[in-house]
Amino acid sequence: MTVNARTVRLVRQGAGLLTILCLLAPTAAADCARDAYGEVYCGAGRCMHDRNGTVWCSRYYEGGVERTRDGAAVCGKGQCAKNSRGQIFCSSVVGGAVAIDSKGRVRCYGRCERPIVAQCENSRAGAGG
Repeated sequence: MTVNARTVRLVRQGAGLLTILCLLAPTAAADCARDAYGEVYCGAGRCMHDRNGTVWCSRYYEGGVERTRDGAAVCGKGQCAKNSRGQIFCSSVVGGAVAIDSKGRVRCYGRCERPIVAQCENSRAGAGG
């Protein structure tokens, strides 16, 4: 089977268009979780259960939430991650990304800051129809 230059060009254009559409597609930032009693809680950012089963969500769009060593939930403005020693750091920028480097250190968009409980919310989801 022979492939002409026009076919190759069309395939490349289609792949390029698909890549652009994937980059422009909205990502799911808000999150919801169900507690032990079946109640649903939602937040602007990620949600997680603490050691007692209570749902906590970041109050920031695309914000992160992590559990401390003792099981408490703490939240950040941006994404959060634990370093190699188990310390939690979050991006100081709302929705900012984080990564762990080859030495186990957390690297943050903007700067890194410690998450706090005051940046969490615990809001029951509204009911519909």
